[in-house]
Amino acid sequence: MAEKKRLGELIVEANLITEADLNKALRLQVGGIRRLGYILIKMGLISEEQLQTVLSRQLDLPLVRVENEFNPEVKNILPGYLCRKYSVIPLNTGENNTLKMAMVDPSDREAVSDIENYTGKVVQPVLASKSDISANIRSRIPWSPREIFNPQTFSRWTAVISVLAIILIIITAVQFYQYRQQVRYGKVTQSAQSITYENHELLLGFDDQNKVSLLGRGAHASGYYSVTFNNTESLRSFLAVKKDDFSTEQLEWLTWAMNNPRSK
Repeated sequence: MAEKKRLGELIVEANLITEADLNKALRLQVGGIRRLGYILIKMGLISEEQLQTVLSRQLDLPLVRVENEFNPEVKNILPGYLCRKYSVIPLNTGENNTLKMAMVDPSDREAVSDIENYTGKVVQPVLASKSDISANIRSRIPWSPREIFNPQTFSRWTAVISVLAIILIIITAVQFYQYRQQVRYGKVTQSAQSITYENHELLLGFDDQNKVSLLGRGAHASGYYSVTFNNTESLRSFLAVKKDDFSTEQLEWLTWAMNNPRSK
């Protein structure tokens, strides 16, 4: 018996593409898992309807509507990732251990072989459009845990997990930065009339008249301060005299608050 012709040869014989077109599509197919018919459609060389017409006529296979042929009893016989990988969907089982399978490309020997090895059944292919098969995979083939660990979708899960991990790292970094800022600079409260800095048991306020108030306790002082100054320079002079009453951290923080552009 003569060997069945490949899909590319059938489409060339139907005068839908040239040999040059076919060779270009085959070069694009090398090293990938994309089917030739899909590549030709994406290249704009043929339409889905033309592909189905060629296959139906040359392979003597009927063109079906999935919804008219699908038996819910076979919904778990083939996982969704294999259905999507080969653009196929099981329809029903028959005598002699056969599995009727709607396929975009029944000449795809790799698809038939993999499906037969997976199911242990003999594939009986029929034709259906890619859009029809894809829509019914979504609505009729249930999700299963096997979807996570298959080579086709595992990379997508890895990408999703990687993105989530990056987002988590960014959120953690932002929160850590905000925490460090809080520890270093304390709390800042601003209104139309004033701005107040609070940290290290001290409260430093600046009003819209540039008057400055200092409240709180120096780390080495015996009592609490409640002092108002006419301007920032007066506060600087006060701190120069009373610097021994404050810790290094308090003095650094007070200097930052006085130099902050919002306090001027």
